[in-house]
Amino acid sequence: MSRGDVRLEIGELTVDGVHVLRPHLLGPAVETELAGLLRERGVPPSWSSGGPSEPARPLTVVAGRSIGAEVLARRLALAVYEGLAG
Repeated sequence: MSRGDVRLEIGELTVDGVHVLRPHLLGPAVETELAGLLRERGVPPSWSSGGPSEPARPLTVVAGRSIGAEVLARRLALAVYEGLAG
């Protein structure tokens, strides 16, 4: 990895209270969505200055009783990005 690379490792992703359509797609879709946010918005300054390695507050994602993996991945990625950006 070079200095400008960002490595994100999600050891486990657990979603409770909602039925995820095609759940096997969720992990890869979250990675893709986060990569897209980093390309579009860049790395938040707090990340490169040794900022938090986890969000300071619980992350909330609004979903109905059933949601597609791609839609949930977009919402999760945004919540993670904004939560870590401070």
